[in-house]
Amino acid sequence: MSDTPLRSFPLDQSGPPGPPMAGRSNTLAFEELYRSYWKDLCRQLRRAFGSGPPEPEDVAQAAFARFAELGDPEQVRNPRALLLVTARNIILDHKRRNGRHMAYARTIQAELINAPHNDISPERALIDMERLEIVKRAIDTLPHKQKVVLSLHRHHGYTYQQIVAETGWSYGDVYRQMEAALASLASALKR
Repeated sequence: MSDTPLRSFPLDQSGPPGPPMAGRSNTLAFEELYRSYWKDLCRQLRRAFGSGPPEPEDVAQAAFARFAELGDPEQVRNPRALLLVTARNIILDHKRRNGRHMAYARTIQAELINAPHNDISPERALIDMERLEIVKRAIDTLPHKQKVVLSLHRHHGYTYQQIVAETGWSYGDVYRQMEAALASLASALKR
């Protein structure tokens, strides 16, 4: 995680700390917390980070799931602030992971594009053919959705919005499928 202070992110942590959890069952208190903060958390995430990916609703759900896993949620003085910080960290982790995958994909692409054409030796040709075979095998093992998204985007030149229109899947789902497919291909090439 970066050393960037929380205040540099536009999440509003002001306001009441939320319904007290002491004296009630955790389930009832959690349900009340969920009803009280769900919409506000999604709104704040959308305002601070945009509509995704990851989608604010998915992040809010993950933040609430992590909150529910706490051993003793009654000890949390300000559940709203904890949910905001947890959601922010989930988004930052996602962006950091995505950045690494995309950087690696750009590096491989640059290698292939910038390879000197007059330096095509039999050894280089064999290495490239082996890499192509690795990618083909990796594509064959991808789940159906990832194959569809990869094919439409990389082979047919569709944008994510066009893939959404073609398949009926959400933008966030299309983005996640593409990210997972590229990560699988990159992993196969690193082996």
